Amino acid sequence: MAWRGIFKIFSTIASGKNNLNEEKMDFEEETGDRVLNDEVELGDEEEDGEDDAEGDEKEDDEEGEEVLALPLPHLPFFPGFHKPVQVKDPKLLAALQESYAWHAPYVGAFLVKDEPGTDPSLVSGSKAEKNIYDLKGKELLNRLYEVGIHAKILGIRGDRVVLVALGRLRITEMVDKEPLTVKVGHLKDKPYNKDDDVINATSFEVKSTLRDVLNTRSYLKRICTQYIDNSKFSRLADLGAVISGAKNLQCQQVLEELDVYKRLKLTLELLKKSMEISKIPEFVLETDAKTTLSAKFRERLEGNRDQIPLHVLQVINEELSKLQQFEASSIEFNETHNYLDWLTALPWGIYSDENFDVFRAKKILDEDNYGLADVKERILEFIAVGKHRGTTQGRILCFSGPPGVGKMSIGRSIARALNRKFYSISVGGLTNIAEIKGHFRINVSSTPGKMVQCLKTVGTANPLVLIDGVDKLGRQHARDLTSAVLDLLDPEQNAKFVDNYFFFPIDLSKVLFVCTADVVDNIPKDFLYRMELISIAGYVADEKMHIVRDYLEKSTREACGIKPEEVEVTDAALLCLIEKYCHEAGVQKLQKHIEKIYHKIALQLGRQGVSYEPAIADKPGEALVRCIGESSKKDVTDSKTIQESEATRTIEKVVIDISNLADFVGDPVFNAEHIYDQTPVGVAMGLAWTAMGGSTLYIKATQIEQGEGKGALTLPGQLGDVMKGSAQLAHIVARSMLFKKEPDNRYFANSKLYLHVPLRATSMDEPSAGCTMITSLLSLAMKKLVKKDLAITGEFTLLGRILPIGWVKEKTIAARRNGVKTIIFPLANKRDFDELATNVKEGLDVHFVDDYNQIFDIAFGDDQETGK
Repeated sequence: MAWRGIFKIFSTIASGKNNLNEEKMDFEEETGDRVLNDEVELGDEEEDGEDDAEGDEKEDDEEGEEVLALPLPHLPFFPGFHKPVQVKDPKLLAALQESYAWHAPYVGAFLVKDEPGTDPSLVSGSKAEKNIYDLKGKELLNRLYEVGIHAKILGIRGDRVVLVALGRLRITEMVDKEPLTVKVGHLKDKPYNKDDDVINATSFEVKSTLRDVLNTRSYLKRICTQYIDNSKFSRLADLGAVISGAKNLQCQQVLEELDVYKRLKLTLELLKKSMEISKIPEFVLETDAKTTLSAKFRERLEGNRDQIPLHVLQVINEELSKLQQFEASSIEFNETHNYLDWLTALPWGIYSDENFDVFRAKKILDEDNYGLADVKERILEFIAVGKHRGTTQGRILCFSGPPGVGKMSIGRSIARALNRKFYSISVGGLTNIAEIKGHFRINVSSTPGKMVQCLKTVGTANPLVLIDGVDKLGRQHARDLTSAVLDLLDPEQNAKFVDNYFFFPIDLSKVLFVCTADVVDNIPKDFLYRMELISIAGYVADEKMHIVRDYLEKSTREACGIKPEEVEVTDAALLCLIEKYCHEAGVQKLQKHIEKIYHKIALQLGRQGVSYEPAIADKPGEALVRCIGESSKKDVTDSKTIQESEATRTIEKVVIDISNLADFVGDPVFNAEHIYDQTPVGVAMGLAWTAMGGSTLYIKATQIEQGEGKGALTLPGQLGDVMKGSAQLAHIVARSMLFKKEPDNRYFANSKLYLHVPLRATSMDEPSAGCTMITSLLSLAMKKLVKKDLAITGEFTLLGRILPIGWVKEKTIAARRNGVKTIIFPLANKRDFDELATNVKEGLDVHFVDDYNQIFDIAFGDDQETGK
């Protein structure tokens, strides 16, 4: 009969998989404990028919043949089937490769006995295989069954050897210990009468039972049904043993049985047992599954049952009772299962031990964040107070500052210093209150809110939770999330926080909340009085340089797999990158540019032939399979020589300097905001604050029409109401000041003027540019230049008194970043300036004024030139 075409029977039963991949020689690793994901078919070497009525199979008459002994750790296989076997013994693999290369591709495959004194059900497949490969010689021989399969090697790829079984054989004696070589004798089926009524009746019952089994396995039915009626008795018994899915010992008994009638009876028993298992009532299986699930849920509670609140335990017990009542296929069962999964997975009463060591905290803060001395000091104060109180609860820190200044990094550092788990929740993109409060349990897809998800993820009831973007809560166009987040943050309410998924209170009072915001003015007022604001202004150039060297460059280099000796980025290149490409308060863009540079460096090194993977040596015997004779030895030698030359190749170091920086990051994005070496007539430099930090801006006044009595001021349409009012007042004060300084100058009375304010200043309706506007208007009217490298900030009254402003640190950093040498601040802000770090104030000539006349004297001193 034609046995070719039966694919994946043996391996499918062995591995319990339904994969019928038709591609022969598929050597993908199987995740299970049994054989590889392979193909099995009856081989071409097997005779299609059988001999006479006596039933003798065609066998090799040679006795005392010596073959390599190949151990099979999982299941035997039967004559006619293909089977790939993974060989992990290097010496055995080399011997098999050598035999295959020299056209002697025969081997004996023997099933391995279970280790004495062990329960095979408790030993994993990988561990069992490891134990087998540790055995050598006589020890290995004693662990092999005597009866095995005479197989032919069809191919070898790596450590996988594809075999086809030719017939049965028995070990007679050991010839060589390593690799194990044995002398074997070939076995034949005992003679039988094919017309015997008992044998025919048994074979009929085997075929009938085999069809019943195949009806439960559709993936095998279409392949095997056509061969059942046409197969001979001996082959039918082997096929039935394979399809039955029996264990290794039972299959080995079928393999060892040479009496065809007895072999059929053994196979029939295996098939009937397989059918009995398949007929187990479904409700019995469901009951077992429910019992297992209930046991799993109860096991989760064993360790901390005493810590679980009584009302929670009551809910869990009620839900466990419900679980037993529902059918496993019902929606209610799945809903209850999910509910219990959440209930039992939460860390009831599990807390991490807090660490209030301020010295350790300072060390961690310094390791994770550069600079920010004032911020770190406040955090240490916070931890020290917690040490004396015994808890850090009740206080909510809110870090405000532009993107990229390290707000989240500081939150992580606080968690590490306090020995708390860290979890972040971004509320900026949330549009549904259920994301915080949880979904009502009305369908299978319902889930708790993010806070409950946090507790399950971190595994403790006292994590540090960072609420990111609280200033964006007021922007939601859907349901307002403010009240839901307040329930989390308010110490008076979060001890009884109710998630809609659970319908009972959850204690969140032990959770430490830290918030972040980009713009303080956008934070809802209900939040502000509950928080302690800590401002992070940003970094100056030298701070960014340290951050790049100590953090960004190191982490990026390691992420790209580049060695320090293979690349050098000069300080001049980094300074140019900071000043002309990354004009921001934080370091987000700077990090992206550093990554871009190192990606291109990795490409350059790759083109030079640098390899970070160690050279892979040939596995034992691979060279012998590839090459034979003297020519193969020469090829191997040449290959090793090439590998050695590549390993010793000198790699040219990549140096990044100003001259080639543009090749890596392109042309400069920013031509510095300091546009003018000397501001022209009618132009004055001011300082502003935006969501991205401090910024310099040029306010420009120009004449658009002149005529008797046409004095007027026109403003940009996008200017906010506050700044429009400030500009109109500046025009009045400027006219008054001009009359005092130059009584005969009627420029304002006869000129229609336009006052231009850059767009970045209009987004923040900030009252701090009034003094700059006055100075710009007076410069135009008097045709005098404003002092070089002077920046002015401050608001004024109608009588010329200077009012204080905010964001002193941000504006000072912006001035330094843009090369400003002289700054004018309101006198009321002197205290704010004195608190700044020395490196921020260094090199600046700062004047503190309380009247505009003082600004006039500084901006238009006697030594100032007259504009043309």
